[in-house]
Amino acid sequence: MRHRTVVLVGITVAATSLFAAGTMAGLPLGFAAPPAAAPPAALSAVVQQSAAIDRAASTSPLRLRPHESEGRKNGRTVLLHDAEGTRVGFVRLSPQGGGVRVAATLRGLTQGFHGFHVHTVGVCDPDAPDGPFTSAEGHYVGAGDDHGTHAGDLPSLYADAHGRARLVAVTDAFTVRELLRGDGSAIMVHLGRDNFANIPPRYTSSLSGETGPDKDTKATGDAGARVACGALRAAPGVKEGAGLVTVDSSADVDATVERILADIEEAGLQLVTVVDHAAAAEKAGLQLRPTTLVIFGSPESGTPLMQSAQTAGIDLPQKLLVWRDADGVTHVTYNDPRYLAARHGITGQDKLLDSIAEVLRRLATGSGS
Repeated sequence: MRHRTVVLVGITVAATSLFAAGTMAGLPLGFAAPPAAAPPAALSAVVQQSAAIDRAASTSPLRLRPHESEGRKNGRTVLLHDAEGTRVGFVRLSPQGGGVRVAATLRGLTQGFHGFHVHTVGVCDPDAPDGPFTSAEGHYVGAGDDHGTHAGDLPSLYADAHGRARLVAVTDAFTVRELLRGDGSAIMVHLGRDNFANIPPRYTSSLSGETGPDKDTKATGDAGARVACGALRAAPGVKEGAGLVTVDSSADVDATVERILADIEEAGLQLVTVVDHAAAAEKAGLQLRPTTLVIFGSPESGTPLMQSAQTAGIDLPQKLLVWRDADGVTHVTYNDPRYLAARHGITGQDKLLDSIAEVLRRLATGSGS
């Protein structure tokens, strides 16, 4: 059985002062808070390097993007969103010194400690029947039995008065590869503090009459509701045409473009530009079958997507590509909005994505219904 070692490297400045005062709330049994406990020799170099990074980071503004020092080979960045679909931060998982470096940067949390775990399924559904993000199921157990010894039990986050939290820890309880297996896993932030089932036998539950931690406490640590989630799944092999929707047109390219432009105007959408790739190729002395790109959009639809994930701006405004193949057939191709949402980690925007998909379908096919 793998020996479980977790070293807390860096936390929010406000939380550091609490630990310095001797308050160990927020740490599971077996976690060490430097300098009170020295890290294992095998991880000492890792701890020193990470601590240096985070001493520098602690004096800089909180950034909702990975630090350059965290872009290690084979690492994964997990984007976390709340139940409303708003991005609240990221967690970077990096193989390091025989373990995994877990670096969290978040905002928008309530002040205080928050349970911070790895869960067993890489699905973060804010509309799950049993409550937001219950689709991620229970804690990633690994070799552990009860809460506090689960492989996915991480040190609690501490959010300051501005709702910002930063934490760095190194663990050998799991590997990045293990978290990607099967249905993947999820990084979860809870509403309340995690007691790590650290309830002495002298305490008796007023509900069950049991002494010490009850069954639920051993399973969850009583951290409360799930307020932010990020899915961690192995990226499938990119297939040709992935995320693209293509329909045929009975007209030629020019006529199809004219029809699309008229439909855009009628729908009250904003035309950005029309790019005639074939004409540009001809000017360069090259040949290309008719290929025209129509770029258009609506701030009312695009802005909420970028508010959830600003990187979505690279795929916006919307585009329709009208092109003729080698057999003389005209096609209209556009991006599947749900594919783009998955690409950028956008959640909680199902109705908007359905609406955008329907508009694109109508423009591409010339169908008014």
